[in-house]
Amino acid sequence: MIHFILLFSRQGKLRLQKWYTTLPDKERKKITREIVQIVLSRGHRTSSFIEWKELKLVYKRCL
Repeated sequence: MIHFILLFSRQGKLRLQKWYTTLPDKERKKITREIVQIVLSRGHRTSSFIEWKELKLVYKRCL
């Protein structure tokens, strides 16, 4: 099941967000901040799949 979709720039600026689960705004901001930090800190040759909490994150890095 898809819980959310986040699109952000390499600088960490959030471009688009779509949430399919109901969460308070404070929790959404916390999740977004954590995920942006995790994805941007990974190398470009690492896997595009991340186990995060009880979720699997899939991301696409565009050049």
